[in-house]
Formats: sequence, structure tokens, C-alpha cells
Amino acid sequence: MRGEFDAPRSGGVPRIERDAETSSGGVPTDLDRGQTHLLGYVLLVGIVVVGSGAVLLFGGSGLEASESAVEIEHAERSLLAFTHATRTATEAGDDRVPVTIEGLERGTLETRADAGRVRIVREDGSGTEVLYDEPLGAVTYANGDTEIASQGGGVWRSDGDGTVAVSAPPLEYRDGSLWFPVVRFVETRTRGNAIDGVVSRSESPTRVGRGDRRSAGSGDVRIEIESTYCEGWQREIESTLSGGVTERCSAGRTDRVRFELTDPPDIGGIDTAIAAHEVDIHRNAPPIEGDVNAASVDADRVDGSVSGAGYDHPSVDSYVSGRVAACERTGFEEPDDVLEAGRYCVEALEDGHTFDTSDGDVEVVVRDSIDVRGDALRHVGENDVTVLADGPVSVGGNAVLGNESDPGRTQLLVSADGAVATATGTPTVAGLVYAPDSSVSLQGNPTVRGGIVAERVAVGNVRPGGVAYDERIAAAEVAATGPRLRRLGVTAYDVSLEE
Repeated sequence: MRGEFDAPRSGGVPRIERDAETSSGGVPTDLDRGQTHLLGYVLLVGIVVVGSGAVLLFGGSGLEASESAVEIEHAERSLLAFTHATRTATEAGDDRVPVTIEGLERGTLETRADAGRVRIVREDGSGTEVLYDEPLGAVTYANGDTEIASQGGGVWRSDGDGTVAVSAPPLEYRDGSLWFPVVRFVETRTRGNAIDGVVSRSESPTRVGRGDRRSAGSGDVRIEIESTYCEGWQREIESTLSGGVTERCSAGRTDRVRFELTDPPDIGGIDTAIAAHEVDIHRNAPPIEGDVNAASVDADRVDGSVSGAGYDHPSVDSYVSGRVAACERTGFEEPDDVLEAGRYCVEALEDGHTFDTSDGDVEVVVRDSIDVRGDALRHVGENDVTVLADGPVSVGGNAVLGNESDPGRTQLLVSADGAVATATGTPTVAGLVYAPDSSVSLQGNPTVRGGIVAERVAVGNVRPGGVAYDERIAAAEVAATGPRLRRLGVTAYDVSLEE
């Protein structure tokens, strides 16, 4: 804006003149003010309308989410009550237990008789025996990313980031006994998004035994759970059976978890230095220090009692073969010092290894041979080492095999395909040599502290050295790297749901 000041020419009042553009581009006129007010009003109305729409949109979404959350919690409580009713039905025999699930409008309720599976097998050296293999079934509720299910006697909840147990399945392990009531849905007839009917046991329970080959005396029982809710099952199994899970959901199949219980042979109660069908002792060998149980033995070479009560010690051939077969499935590793508890699979074992059992029992499975001559296979720690050999075992030189401070902590189990021999030198075997289907030959100048069980034992012209019984092997047990199985209490209950 530009103005000009004109001085008065005839005594008039000074006048200010403005450019013509002032009314349109400078100070607003009344017309300009009216247009501005109208525009502001329109903008205000628009903001109010948009804001109201946003309130309706986001407010509606929040209400929807809130109502879905309420229904999900209601569904969870309903399936908990439903699962409790199925457990009651399994215990009630012919009784029919009423069940009701209703008020589910936003999610989907479904019954599936073929959902999931439980498989129980027994494995030993002679093969695999299927003890039980049936689907579990499930009653499920799904709402968005959330799914809740009654399966196997438990209630599971998945929110897209994994599965947890709302109510754990009735799985219990104590002192070598496993109790697992398997609850499975076989007949399901429902209508719509609700359940209003009864659950009942459809037939007599199926009791799962330990197999036709139980008389063989040893083996493993493996249980597999296939389920959409695998992670939840895995957590519950791990919390119940420490160290029992052999295949997690993150390995192999993502919907399967495997756990295993070991049924080792009972080799305890060894109360003699040697137990064998036949014992041949060289006339120049030092006397056996301890009792001998054998049908044929020179009693003059025994510094203890001699009996021929009969050679009756359980075979470990099938057990060793089964362990080797299991290792062939998982693979063998290079032998090294063992510093942690667990099972180790090697093709052969030679000099210079330490087995530290401070962390727990150790099991070493050797497929081919053991040959120790210049150094020790030394056992330290307060727990057990069991070495399973499916081939020849040779100890010579100044080697040490076992735990010299406590021979009762080391067991050497030899299959029918193996044999034990000492050669030249002054080797030491400190432990229980258990080869009931094989032979033990002691040559050179060996020292055996512990005990020997074998089909035939030959003691050569050893001096110094000899065989001396250590009473601590009487309590020897085969090391179990997972839960032991003394009793299998699995019962399968078929439950039907009918409206």
C-alpha cells in the first residue's frame, strides 16, 4: 500500500489518497470480511463432521475389541468347565455328565474327532512295538488370532505367539512311575455355535501295557504327541519329566513332541567277585579275592566261598543293540572328554578320555570297539558311567578303565557280539564288567577291582594283579540319562459328546 500527502492549497484539510488496489488487496472491505466468515464456518463444520466420524470409527473398533475379549474369557471358562466334565465322565463309568457352552457369537466353536494324535511305542534291540496309536480329538473355539481348545484332558490357548496350558493335562511322573490318562473324543455331535448335551465314556478304558517283549527285561518307551498346541504340550512334559524330551516342537516336525523313558536292565545285587558258567584260573595266578559263583571252578584258587547255585543273570544284548540302533538314527560323534551328563554315541573309543559325572549320569554307547592301552578312560565325579560295547573291549599297558576311588560307579555292559580282554602291561579295571552272553580273558598283569559277570572267565598267569571283589558294586545300576521307567500307567478313555 502506498499513500500520498497533499498539502492544502486553499486552507483546506489535508487529503490522503490511496491506490486503487487498496480495496481489493490491502485492508479487507466489508465484502471480504463476509467471505472470510463463511469460509471459517464451512471449515469448522467439516472438522466437526470428520471428528465425529473418527470417534464413531475408533470408538466402534474399541467396543468390538472389548466385546471380543470378554467373549474369549467366557469361552476359556466354558472350556475349562467342559474339560472338567470330561474328566469326571472318564471316572464315572456309565454316568452321563451334562455340559453347556453358550453365549458365543463372535467366535467359532468346533468339535474335531481327528485333531492331534498320541502314539506310544516300545523300542529295544529286536525292533519297535507299537503299544498305542490313536487320534486325540479336540473341542476348539477360535476368535481372530486366539484359539482355545480342550484336548487330551488339558485346556490350551494360542494367541499367535505360541501356545500355553490354561489347565495342564493329567500327566504325572514319580519314582519311576508314569501316569497318563489319555482322554480322547471319538463321537462328537453338536449343532451351531453352542453345546448343550452330555459327555460320557463310550466304552471300557484301554490300558496300555509295556509290550509283549517285556520279559526281555529292558528297552525304551517313547511317547509322541502330535498337536496344533505342541508348544504347550512340550512345556508341560518338560516340567513333569526333566530330561525326558528327546524331540522338541522346534526340531523335526513343528506339531510333534517326543519324550522317552528308559527301562534299563536290572543288574543289581552282584555279591561275588566272579559269576560265570565256567571259570578257568591258571595255577600260578593269585587267588580270587571274594566269592565265586560258577558251575566249574578250582576252589583252591578262590579266597572266598564257592557255589554252583546256577548262573542266572539277565542278558543285556537286546539293550545294547537297541542303544546302538538309537545312535544310528541320531548319528555318532567324535569321542572327546565328557564333561556333562547325557548319552554319547561313538563308533570307537581309545586312549585318553575323562568322564566327569559331576553334572549327572553319563552313558557312552560304543558301536565298534574299545581299545585302551597307553592312557586312561578315567571316571571322576559322584554319579554313574555306563559304557555299552557292541564289539570287542581290549585294555592293556598302564591304562585305567573305571573309577578307582569308587568302582561301584562304573559299569561296562557288553553284548553277545563283544568280548573283554586284557593284554600285556599292568592295566586296571575298576568297576563292574557285565558280559553275561560273552567272555572275559585276563592276560598280562591286570588288576580288576569290582566284579565280573560273564559266560566264561579265563584268568591267566597274572602276577602281580588279580581279581578282587568290591562290595560297592552290589548297588550298581545301569546309568539312565533320562527318566527311568519302572511302571507304565497309561489308560486311554474314549469320550463321546452328544447333544
